[in-house]
Order: sequence, then C-alpha cells, then structure tokens
Amino acid sequence: MRQKLRGLFLLIGIMLLVAGCGGKTNGQGTDASTSDGTKEVDNETDEQKEATVALMIHWGDKEFENFFRAHIEKALPHITLTYIQASNQEEIEENFAKGLVPDLVMGSDFEMYRKVDLARDQTPLIEKHGIDFNRLDPSIVESLRNASPEGELLALPLFRPDFMMAYNKDIFDAFGVPYPEDNMTWDEAIELGRQLTGEINGETYHGLWPDKEQLNQVGASLIDPETNEPNILDNKELRLFLERQQEIFNIPDNLPEMDSVEELADFMYNGTGNADLIFDYALVPGRAFTKGHLQREQDAGLNFDWVTYPIWGGEYPEEIPNGLYHNIFVTSQSENPDAAFEVIQYLLSDDYQKWWTSTEYGVTPLVNEEVRKEFGQKSEYLESLEEKNWRAQLALPGAPIPNQSSYEGPVRKPLLISAYQGLLEGKDVNTVLRIMDDEAQSMVADLAGKK
Repeated sequence: MRQKLRGLFLLIGIMLLVAGCGGKTNGQGTDASTSDGTKEVDNETDEQKEATVALMIHWGDKEFENFFRAHIEKALPHITLTYIQASNQEEIEENFAKGLVPDLVMGSDFEMYRKVDLARDQTPLIEKHGIDFNRLDPSIVESLRNASPEGELLALPLFRPDFMMAYNKDIFDAFGVPYPEDNMTWDEAIELGRQLTGEINGETYHGLWPDKEQLNQVGASLIDPETNEPNILDNKELRLFLERQQEIFNIPDNLPEMDSVEELADFMYNGTGNADLIFDYALVPGRAFTKGHLQREQDAGLNFDWVTYPIWGGEYPEEIPNGLYHNIFVTSQSENPDAAFEVIQYLLSDDYQKWWTSTEYGVTPLVNEEVRKEFGQKSEYLESLEEKNWRAQLALPGAPIPNQSSYEGPVRKPLLISAYQGLLEGKDVNTVLRIMDDEAQSMVADLAGKK
C-alpha cells in the first residue's frame, strides 16, 4: 500500500512540475515575447552565456566605442563587443590573414560579402529569436530581400535613408527668388536651378546639384535580373534620368570648375558625400547631413533649410531614394551567431533607436512615431533644428529597390561615370546610351568569365 502511495505522490509531483513549466509565458519563459516583438530566452540558455562578438564596420574606433560598444556593455553585459575595421574586400582579406573574422558586419555590398564568404541568410536566426517586421519600414525590408537574387534576407536595417533637399537661403535672397516648397518635381527643381545660377556682385552661384540618387527613386536596373543582360537601350527611366542630368549640366555656370572632364564626371558621381556643397549651390538634393549643416550654420554662418527630395512626377510614385545604407547582419563564419543576433535585436530596440535618433541625427528604420519624434532632441543645435523643416525626410516613403542581378553592383558606377563624361563632352543621350550598352555587354561578359 505504501509503495502505491509513494508512486501516486511521485506521479502528482511530476504532473505539477510539468504544469508549472508549461505555464510560463513571460519573464524567463522560452515562449515569451518582449515589447519589441522579439522572443525572451531562459537565463540559463546559450543567449545568456558570456560571449565575444566581433563587429566589422568601416567607421573608426571612436565611432565604434560611442555608437556601439558602450551601449552593448550596458545593455548586454554578458557580451563583449570587439572592433574590426574594414571598408573593402582587400581590407577584409587582410583581416582574415590576421585571424580577424567578424561575427557581425555593418554594410550593404552583398556581392562583395558573398565573394569573401561572409554573406548569410538571416531568416533562420530571425525565426529562432524573433523580429517583429511590423515595427520596421516595409520599403527597406522589401529592398533588402530584393538585394538577394535568391530572395534571402541578407541583413536587417540599422538606420533609414535620410534624403531631403537642402537650400541656401542667402542665394535665394541674392536672386530675389522665393524659397522652395515640399513636393517639388525634378522638372520644377531644374527650372528653379536655372533662376539661381549666375554671377551677382562678383560672386558666381550654382543653382542645382545633379544628385545621382534620383535614379534610385524608380528602381531602374541597368542589368536585367532574370537574364543578366544589359537593360540600357530600352530603359525609359535611365533615358529620362540622363536627359535631366544633361539639362542640369547644360545650365551655364552650374557646374564646378575642374581640370578635366574625367575629374568632373567622377566628382559629379561621387561628390554626394560633400556636405559643403550647400555653400555653393542654392539647391542640394541628397543625404540630409543634418548635424553637419547645423554645425556649419553655427560655425560659418550658413543660412539654410530643407524641403522634400524632388519627386519624378507623372506616372511615378512620390518616393525618395532608398539606397541600402547602414544595414547589419550575422556572418556565415560567426562562431557566436546567437549572441551576435542578440546584439542586432538590441540595436533595433526602441531604447537604442531613441538614443541614436536623438543624439546622432540618424533616421530610425522603426515606424514607431514615439521613436521618430525623438529626432535631434538631445542635440546641441536643438533650438535651430526646431526652426527647420527636418520632417521633410520622413514625409515620403522610400522607393523599394527591385530584384537585382549580381552584376548590377559591379557595373553601375563605372557605367554612370562614363555616361556623365559623355554628356559633359557634349554627346547626345542616344549616343551615350549606345556607348553604355557596349560597355555593359563587355563588363558582363568579363564578370561572367570570372565566375
């Protein structure tokens, strides 16, 4: 009888233990979810074990410390975040030779990351740990999926593109032209640029900077993703882009003086990272340079504001460019993929994104308005910022980037610089397109032969 009672008590104890474990839905439970849509994991699982995670970025060690390591040390004390600096394939391979292999990479050159065997589909890690995609800007997520020919999700967005059009009020005042407004089309901006170019009181002013990113507003691919054949001659978006660039180039005195056409073409394509353009140009569409412009306003007396990035108009949707900037992913060679993904989860948390957007003027990829309204709130230039139209960068959605051929990245830059050179030399658009097509055919054949 006693044996039967002992067996019964044992059975009841086991049933109570199972019921207790199954009843956990938050706190330390494995099935719990956080407010950020990620899954909580038991403290005794691998997630809470001490781990070292190496982050590879192209920024310097000061930015690594201030933007990442200090925050991870505080929020995730069981993770030690270390730094690897690299910005191109050669530097990555040099790090490999030293035994430095990253667990995390911030970047978007996915074709290069495939070549060095760092690319990895993030989907299994997302399914394991959880990411609520309803919190993220859908156009960026779609673009990241389209960046892979196989439709894999190779990275998650850390920050959102911040395109606007800055304008120099002093140049407008000098010409007696009213300030621009939101939702201008490219054709309207070009016409305004004509009115703001010329010499006044011995000073030469430029009207409109010909930003190359307008081509990314309409998802124009130069290589067909299905056939890997050049998509040049019948590409109506590319033609319209070149026609507009030609109009801007041909405005008298609108372009900076350079020693050669080659140098000018290279600068017109690569000069978008120059925050000082606003001193010489009345209208500068491109990256926002929020902190840089505010600092220049204080230090050099710059008198400026922003409006929305010009739209294409007509049949095209009202969207800003959506270049794949500042994305982050766990690498294929990571020895600590779960810990590395935990770092990503924290960087996409409301807490971190509020800090980033309030102090570093970064635009969050989160759709949470409470996070977005923190933009610049801890800035030393807050008083000036609040007088400006900084919300212009949030007024329009980003244009989803379409599926792309693996050849798109390698050929795009040299093809467009060559096109710029042709336009600067006075060639008509039809001739430039034929030259681009010939060059694209040769580049693709060369790249295919190396595969």
